[in-house]
Amino acid sequence: MGWQDLWQDPEVAKLWKDFPPDTEVVEMVDLLESQGRRRVLDIGCGVGRHTVYLAARGFDVTATDNAPAAISACKQNLAEAGLSANVVQTDMTDLPFPDDHFDGAVASHVIHHNDAATLERVIELITRKLAPAGLFVWVTPSSRDYRCGHGCCVEPGTYIDDEHPEGRIPHHYCSEVESWELLHGYDILSLHEDESGEGEERKFHWCVIARKRDHQ
Repeated sequence: MGWQDLWQDPEVAKLWKDFPPDTEVVEMVDLLESQGRRRVLDIGCGVGRHTVYLAARGFDVTATDNAPAAISACKQNLAEAGLSANVVQTDMTDLPFPDDHFDGAVASHVIHHNDAATLERVIELITRKLAPAGLFVWVTPSSRDYRCGHGCCVEPGTYIDDEHPEGRIPHHYCSEVESWELLHGYDILSLHEDESGEGEERKFHWCVIARKRDHQ
């Protein structure tokens, strides 16, 4: 099982389609709108819950995912809403767009599917694609998440769990210190740990809005 298979499951696709946009995405959009900035990159767009929201708000959206099923679903959901966006099938490690181009970028529940070194490279790549003072929304699992420590430990903070519903792929769980370190090229506008679930299956995620520094 992997994301290609998951996106082909109608129940999974509907669940993610019906999720409201992250609070941080709404806040980012309000900030960009007040500044008259319009170009936003949605990385790992899935079925397009943020892509559709951004397009509905009148933004020039580029959405990416490496799963063909996600690309197809995102395009379909945009069409059903009477909206349009540039939807591109590509991996998060290969964003074939100009540097300093986007006013905002969203990476929600996606770029942690890597080991630590690759996660760092992906954030550096996103930083290059953002214009100076561009905004970055990042939602990623915390090291306090109940799934951290499950499966095979690849390195500190990274695990491959055969029983994870997303399949046998790396999942990296960040501490607060690591989150700040990975965002060294940014000014942090907000960073908090979101908690959901109950009992032994509590989920924790870092929710971040960061602004790229004018000078790296």
